[in-house]
Amino acid sequence: MIRPTWTPTDEQNAAIEQAKQVWAAAKTAEDAAWKATQALRDADIPDLAICERIEQVSKPTLNRRLGPRKSRRPQES
Repeated sequence: MIRPTWTPTDEQNAAIEQAKQVWAAAKTAEDAAWKATQALRDADIPDLAICERIEQVSKPTLNRRLGPRKSRRPQES
């Protein structure tokens, strides 16, 4: 049996476009959140402290999104 072709109405097209905009905004916000989290790492805040204080971030997610933390820099004498 051949399925009929779906032709959206103007309201349906508008609803689809609105949902696309919401998804794009969510992606932009998520990207900004990960940039801010990278800034925390750059400020030498320990990963465990980040994960304890930001409930959306776990150690595995942090490593997956930003990569494992680089080894500690040698102490300056």
